[in-house]
Amino acid sequence: MITTTPHRILALMQRERLTRYAGGKLGPAWAILTPVAWIAFVVVLFRALGRTPPILVRPEIFVATGVLPYVAFRQAITSITRAYPAHRYMRYIRPVSINDIFLATMALEALNFAISALVIFGTTTLVFDAPLPNNAPAVALGFVIAWCLASGLGRCVAVLGILSDSIARLVPILLRPLFWISGIFYTATELPILVQNLLWYSPLLHVTEVIREGYFASYTSPVANIWVPLAFASVFYLMSIPFEHLVLRRQHLRFKL
Repeated sequence: MITTTPHRILALMQRERLTRYAGGKLGPAWAILTPVAWIAFVVVLFRALGRTPPILVRPEIFVATGVLPYVAFRQAITSITRAYPAHRYMRYIRPVSINDIFLATMALEALNFAISALVIFGTTTLVFDAPLPNNAPAVALGFVIAWCLASGLGRCVAVLGILSDSIARLVPILLRPLFWISGIFYTATELPILVQNLLWYSPLLHVTEVIREGYFASYTSPVANIWVPLAFASVFYLMSIPFEHLVLRRQHLRFKL
């Protein structure tokens, strides 16, 4: 019997890893191959359209600093949303809770964030002679903020998905517009002031700008603000708590019946 929270989380992380990557030879490599495919697609699109990065760097590293946080964010939300349906029967093993299942998935996604960033940025630096991060702690902070945002939003959507399957099905549709307003193809400095003011409410744009400001010495963002995505993350996380209590009450009543 698993009795301590750290042991429960580690056991659930292992179960999530084995469940998520079961049935394929590449296994956990998909956590890296997926953003690599996205980056390659956008770089090809850049070259086909004759677009050059607004920062004096190679398009590969410019695109990587935009695509990687977005793909990691999207993957984390998808994984957290699917976590409870995949592991709901673990709740019969006391004292595994809904929160344990979510925490394990969040922890696994944090690990994926770190490994993907190190491998992709490291490979891009070596293969394309891209610059090293000007401020590595600031880049790391950007990814931590992206993980916090994905964890808060993902937990809220996941709990709502337990209450209504339709909400879970809407998640991929709702995430698609973020691809265009998260700064993957452009920087905030290229946008008119009116558009900057509108996209200021896009938390992922702040994440991308924080990462690029930390990565490139020549870039200073006019909008980067770590508190905007952290505020969104906190609000969504706090919203999920009363919904989780509602889920537990419904399950308790169903069990009594």
